[in-house]
Amino acid sequence: MSLNIIQDHPNQLSETLIDQLSLLVSHILHDYKNSDLEINLKLVSSDEMVSLNQTYRNKTKDTNVLSFPADPEVIQMSKELGDIAICLPFMRSEAKTLNRNLDDHMMHLVAHGVLHLFGHDHIDEKDANLMESHEISYLKKFNIANPYTL
Repeated sequence: MSLNIIQDHPNQLSETLIDQLSLLVSHILHDYKNSDLEINLKLVSSDEMVSLNQTYRNKTKDTNVLSFPADPEVIQMSKELGDIAICLPFMRSEAKTLNRNLDDHMMHLVAHGVLHLFGHDHIDEKDANLMESHEISYLKKFNIANPYTL
């Protein structure tokens, strides 16, 4: 398994957080019996996130995380499950507003993004509850509190 982190500026994330993110992704991939897959995580600016959100979701606003699952043929050929984009400025602002630890919030967003790559969504309440329960379970392995009750 490999988590490829693409940063426009070096040292945007600490080595400790990078290690934790890699371990988190490894746990999720293992549980979904896809330990050999790769995921690309790109840290993007607000402008880039607005552009992605507009292009792929027809929404002209910033957001915290977007996931882009690869087509099954691509997964089979390249072993890449897909791409995740996280907007660092949005994530930092959101963590501050919600009074959350930055690293914990990043872990939550990555777990959320990876679960989207596996087809989870939160369109209806039943699916949202299932997805949230998975997120809570993975975060608990890292002693991170339930982000939905903070």
